[in-house]
Amino acid sequence: MQALQFERPREWWPKERFRTGDVELEYICMPQAGKGARTLVFINGWCLRHSEWKAQMHRFSDCNLLFFNNRGHGESGLGCSTPATYLQDCAGDTLGLMARLGLERVTLVVHSMGTLIGALASAADGSPVDSMVMVSPVPGNPMDTLPYGWMFGPFIGAVERALGEPQSAEVARWYARNFRSGVFMVPSYLYFKAATFSGVSLDTYRKFVESVLDMGNGTFLTAFRAMVENGDEIGKGMRDLRIPVLAVAGNGDFLVGPHALEILRGRMPHMEMEIFRSATHFPHAERPEEFNKLVGDFVGRVDGSRP
Repeated sequence: MQALQFERPREWWPKERFRTGDVELEYICMPQAGKGARTLVFINGWCLRHSEWKAQMHRFSDCNLLFFNNRGHGESGLGCSTPATYLQDCAGDTLGLMARLGLERVTLVVHSMGTLIGALASAADGSPVDSMVMVSPVPGNPMDTLPYGWMFGPFIGAVERALGEPQSAEVARWYARNFRSGVFMVPSYLYFKAATFSGVSLDTYRKFVESVLDMGNGTFLTAFRAMVENGDEIGKGMRDLRIPVLAVAGNGDFLVGPHALEILRGRMPHMEMEIFRSATHFPHAERPEEFNKLVGDFVGRVDGSRP
C-alpha cells in the first residue's frame, strides 16, 4: 500500500493550552463549521497523542473539530494522577475543556484506551456528548482481551523493572534519540508490516513509535495500570449509555482481540459495528478515506440529515 498522503491545509490552527485541575492540556480547536455546529472531539489512545488523528484533521467540513492530548501524553502534564484516579481525571479534563469551549453537541471519537475515558465523560451529569465512535475499543481490563495477554503481562512487568534501573533507562533514552535513523526504524517497520499485514505508512508508523518513546515513564505505567485496575468497572458502566455508538475495528488488531467486540455487543446491543479488513489497531490511519466516510455518515444519521 502506498504511503498515506495528506493535503497541506490552507490554514494551520495553532496549538493552545488550557489549565484544568492540576494539569495544563495541549489542544487544537478547529471551529471550521462555525458556532452551533456539531463538534467532533478526538481522544487519543495509550502512549499516543493528537497527531494520531492526522488523517482526520481538516476533514468533516460540516463539523467543528477538537483534538487534545490526554494528561501525560504529548505536552500535557500528568499532574497528581495515580492508577486509581487516572482515567477519571482524564474524563474530567475532557469535560472541563468542552465546558471551557462552550460545546453543546458533541460526538466523541475515541481510540483504544480512550474508550474508557469516553464512557466516563459521556455518562457524567450535564455532559454535552450525544454520540460516540469507538475505534479499536478497550472494553475493560486490557489483559482480558489482548490476543497475547499471557505474553504482555510479563512484558509490562519487565519494562517496569527496567525503567527502575538507571542503566536500562539510559539505554531506552539512547534508543529514543536514535530511532529516526533508518538503521532502527526501517527494520522495525518492515517487521511490523510482515507480522500484522498493516497498511500503515512508514511516516505514520514513525509518529506512532515516537509518541511511545517520548512518553514519560510515569504516564506509561500509570495509564496501563489504571486500565488494568479500573477498566472492568468502567466498562460495565457502558450498559447504561443511551447514546448512539459506532464501533470500528480492524480484523487484524494485535492489541484488542475479537472478544472485546463481543463484550461490547453484549453491553450495547444497539450499537453499530464495522470491521475493516486488512487493518490492525489503527484503522483511522490505515484506511482513512473509508473511516472518515463512515464517521461522517454516522454523524449525519445522529443529526437526522442522512438515512
